[in-house]
Amino acid sequence: MDDVIGLPRLVPVLGGQLRYQLTLLLRTPRTLMAGLILPGALLALQLGRVQHIGQGAAAELLAARVAGLVVLGAMSVAYLTHAASLIAAREDGVLRRWRATPLPSWGYFAGRIAAAVLITDGAALVLVLVGVAMAGLHLTGAGVAWLLVAGTVGGLALAAAGTAITRVIPSAQGANQLLALTYIPLIIFSGGFGGLSGLPHWLNTLMSYLPAQPMIDAVTRALQSSAGQSGVGLSGRDLAVLAAWALGGLVVSVRFFRWDPTRPRHARAAGTG
Repeated sequence: MDDVIGLPRLVPVLGGQLRYQLTLLLRTPRTLMAGLILPGALLALQLGRVQHIGQGAAAELLAARVAGLVVLGAMSVAYLTHAASLIAAREDGVLRRWRATPLPSWGYFAGRIAAAVLITDGAALVLVLVGVAMAGLHLTGAGVAWLLVAGTVGGLALAAAGTAITRVIPSAQGANQLLALTYIPLIIFSGGFGGLSGLPHWLNTLMSYLPAQPMIDAVTRALQSSAGQSGVGLSGRDLAVLAAWALGGLVVSVRFFRWDPTRPRHARAAGTG
């Protein structure tokens, strides 16, 4: 398969693949449920508690709570749903058929990852607007720009990690449960549902080098900058950690990604006999 497409055809090919992957994701009920509806419902439940504390503390706590739920939605779409759908496509033979088409391999994954990132950015904006409408969360143009930067870099990191982890998950059966073993503890210990006190120092340090906590911190800083609080802009360390995960995940995926379904053990034994 020729992986080179002339420049005049590049934009339409990528645009078509992006539209196709967006359609697939938006038609998946889990995308909207886990990426937007569940975080939105959790946010609505928490708004009452936030509004009963002092104004300054409420603004700070609201930004942190919204940020945690934004990242919860991002992980649901860009990591969990993205990885699970890749595994299902591999086991159904869809990836093998895509690989036989003139579409370059990188074009296929560019479309999938870009679609996941766009949906995470859109869900983040919706959740923030819920906070604006229901709790008076202050939002400025600069805050929206920082939010999109944090969401995009974080979404890329999560989607790259999700692509890479498909290498070690053998089949679609039980894939969601295996992915949840990383997804649920990561979002909890990273403070996605509020800070946890009494955690060992080593665990806090570990979480700071995994993608969820830096993304939560980056989104929190973006929202606090809108409210004129401390932490204006984004932390270079947070962006560096997320960029490293994005780059590392893509490198591992290019090197080790499996296109073909996993053959049952008895089928492998028969093939070597």
